[in-house]
Amino acid sequence: MPYFRVPIADQVDWLLRREPGYLITLPSNLSLLARHCVEHAIRLPTLRLVRTVSEVLTDDLRALCQRAFGVPIADLYSTEEVGPIALQCPLHTHYHVQSEALLVEILDEQGAPCGPGQAGRVVVTPLHNLAMPLLRYVIGDYAEVGPPCDCGRTLPVLTRILGRDRNRLVMPNGERTYAAVSPRIGEVAAIIQHQMVQTRIDQLELRIVVRRQLTDDETGFLRDVIQHNLGHPFPIDIVYVDAIPRTESGKFEDFRCEVP
Repeated sequence: MPYFRVPIADQVDWLLRREPGYLITLPSNLSLLARHCVEHAIRLPTLRLVRTVSEVLTDDLRALCQRAFGVPIADLYSTEEVGPIALQCPLHTHYHVQSEALLVEILDEQGAPCGPGQAGRVVVTPLHNLAMPLLRYVIGDYAEVGPPCDCGRTLPVLTRILGRDRNRLVMPNGERTYAAVSPRIGEVAAIIQHQMVQTRIDQLELRIVVRRQLTDDETGFLRDVIQHNLGHPFPIDIVYVDAIPRTESGKFEDFRCEVP
């Protein structure tokens, strides 16, 4: 059974027995581990570093990891098709493209290269895949270009990995943008896990796994912080679910767009 399908309490017990120095996991699984440890005052004293892979990593999770375990996160950006694409800088939270192994282009909607501060689709050309060459392969991800890094490394910089096209919000005017789910949702302690889904261009669903039914004040708070974060008064249905499924590859998406 994949580790992310094992109950969180069992995972924590296993970690306590193993006393690891390093932990590699998905950001969504790390969030559950960290919250469980904070709530039960559990520490992992031998842990020195957490490495995350496969999903989008947020600043809020970095802060939660520091609070729970007292250690930083080092993130890796990779895909199954081409392997590692960019590694987190040792001195900062942005990423250095692994240019020795592949050519990475970040292109806008017109196909022009993005400059620092601009976000676009990720296009890759592996340099050493001789068995099955991929030329300017559009992997479906979006990322933001960063300025040169002051760490001394001259490799190109990606400030943020934004996610897939299906993770982009469609605004009422048809514009697509990335919707960072408000970290203030976590202020409602009864919520164990949440996912926001855009079901129509004018409708959102907040699907939540909870310890108890929310109060009217709590549901009103959730609608307010989400609408404020998105910059638009979307109608929001709050839907209680027993579990939020992962993708076939085991990834968890905190926002998904179902609008064509």
